[in-house]
Amino acid sequence: MHRGITRALAVACVLLLTVPGASAGSAVKMYDVVSLAEEDLGLNGATLDPSGEWAIVFGADAYLELVSTSDPTTRIELLWNSDVDLNDGDFHPGGQTAFIVGREGQVLRYAREDHSITNAGGQLEFGQTKLTAVAWNTGGSWAYVGGEDGWLWRMRAAEDGGAEVHPILGRGASDISGIDCHPSLMLCVVSSIVDGIGVIDRDHTLYWIGGTGYPWSDVQCPTGEYDECVAVSSDRNIATIALDDEQPSTSGVEIIQLSDAGGYFTGLSHQQGDRSLIIVTPFSLIEHDLSQSLAFPWLEYHDAVDFDASISGERIVATWSTDRDSGWILTDRGTLVQFHPPLSNSVGGILGAWILIAIPLATLLVILSLTFGLSPGLRQWFTLRFGSDEEKRAARGAARRKKRR
Repeated sequence: MHRGITRALAVACVLLLTVPGASAGSAVKMYDVVSLAEEDLGLNGATLDPSGEWAIVFGADAYLELVSTSDPTTRIELLWNSDVDLNDGDFHPGGQTAFIVGREGQVLRYAREDHSITNAGGQLEFGQTKLTAVAWNTGGSWAYVGGEDGWLWRMRAAEDGGAEVHPILGRGASDISGIDCHPSLMLCVVSSIVDGIGVIDRDHTLYWIGGTGYPWSDVQCPTGEYDECVAVSSDRNIATIALDDEQPSTSGVEIIQLSDAGGYFTGLSHQQGDRSLIIVTPFSLIEHDLSQSLAFPWLEYHDAVDFDASISGERIVATWSTDRDSGWILTDRGTLVQFHPPLSNSVGGILGAWILIAIPLATLLVILSLTFGLSPGLRQWFTLRFGSDEEKRAARGAARRKKRR
């Protein structure tokens, strides 16, 4: 019986040694590549419709195109005769229209019905201000627009076909880098380059709640399940923003730094549920899990270089999800790269589960082996109770011989 225990221990150890080690590389790999154009498009980002089926990509010289999120080879050109750079966009919660904002106070309106682009605002409403961020509030009654030098407005379409625009009081002095509105609370969050993080309530009142002095690059409220949003700064800080719907001014900001991460955090994209992807320059992604307040490596730069050194030199401007761990990366040049977990990960879960079982089992076998080696009496009791007929007869004979002595 002792030899049987020893053999089982040896088998367990061999199995553990043959299980492949966990990969130190990326959680996802890059696969198919689609180019929107041969030339460098100078894209700045993309906005997804509420259904997640289509994305408007936008950038330099008023470039606009509607792209299928599942198959980016399916596209619809959106025409606007201008050379104004477009910097941000957001779909109305109803999904039928979208605002895209840009340089020189330009606000464009996209209509899904006929895929038309019309002027929704300009120098009359916003002067020459470079507009950098836009987001519709939860009910879709107003859109908040941010720009350089801390400018903030609320706007909506007017009955005469123009725009109704009102400035937000209490603005800061540094550029607005991002705006996002919580999916279920009537609160929107603003990030700025120097002035920190602010919250806009249902009455359009702005409260600066913390994070002053950090170079915040973007903010996102990924899910309505939690009363929280997340912001990132270019110097690798992550802020969790706890929203207080009753007293927005008491909303809190908790900041941590990913000191071991490399590069610069330049943006955020929603992946799925409470998970977001932090966009990093040079070419890499970090997953952020809001429910756990944790961040994990997702796509590492060296793996992007191994996939295509030319693409890895481009700048990621957006990502979107097609499944829990899959989606597409959009670069400034106009390159789209599909990502999803390596095929080997399909058995990784089984191997991971086997490791979780095998390691405690091997530990138990070591303890039993040592115990049986040090305690002949326990070994004999175990043999008489669980051994084969031959082992039981041998154990009884050994016991009788011991008594005769």
